[in-house]
Amino acid sequence: MKNTSKNFDKPGDTWFTKFQRRIIWGALKFLYKVVYRVKVEGVENIPEEGAFILCGNHVDYIKVPAVVVYCPRKVNFIAKIELFKNPFLRNLGEKFDVIPVKRGKQDVDAMKKSLKVLSKKEGLGLFPEGTTRGLEKGVKVKTGAAFMALRTGTVIVPAGVEVTSRPFPKIIIRYGKVLDYSQYQSRNPEKEVLEKVTQEMMGIIKSLSNFDKYNKK
Repeated sequence: MKNTSKNFDKPGDTWFTKFQRRIIWGALKFLYKVVYRVKVEGVENIPEEGAFILCGNHVDYIKVPAVVVYCPRKVNFIAKIELFKNPFLRNLGEKFDVIPVKRGKQDVDAMKKSLKVLSKKEGLGLFPEGTTRGLEKGVKVKTGAAFMALRTGTVIVPAGVEVTSRPFPKIIIRYGKVLDYSQYQSRNPEKEVLEKVTQEMMGIIKSLSNFDKYNKK
């Protein structure tokens, strides 16, 4: 599988839109490779076909997109709607099919768009922490990823982003083995099951990102 911005091209796109997408994608890969010396592990764990939900830890808004940039398949990420107030970020989000979501409330439109992504057999990406460095802050992890997986029977691909010590940080992206919770599939998953799946998933993400190494009590 070869990762390229072509994954995001749609019928009706102009040549200029496609050109812009290639430039942005190339610039991002160059930035991460040169500035953060990105290392990627576990690419073979990304399903070659079919829908999947990519879940990772939320380091910060600069480093997090690397999870998508280096994924060999198209990923439609969910991001807070506030980011779309910035003209540059809004334009970037629209070009790469980012799904804006209103936090703190049930966003029916975002839910419909997410389900449509999965029905098209594409990748849906989100950060269960719901905020930057949520695990470090002790924020309660959201169960949205588990809900999507259990409602649709879609597999989850956990991803850990490790950032080595400063002043010259290095990004290590690790894609973990597929998590299949289809045995719990239900249109209305029970709260206890959602919590169980979320905790197990986050435990794996913490391991992939070497969370305990940088957050010793």
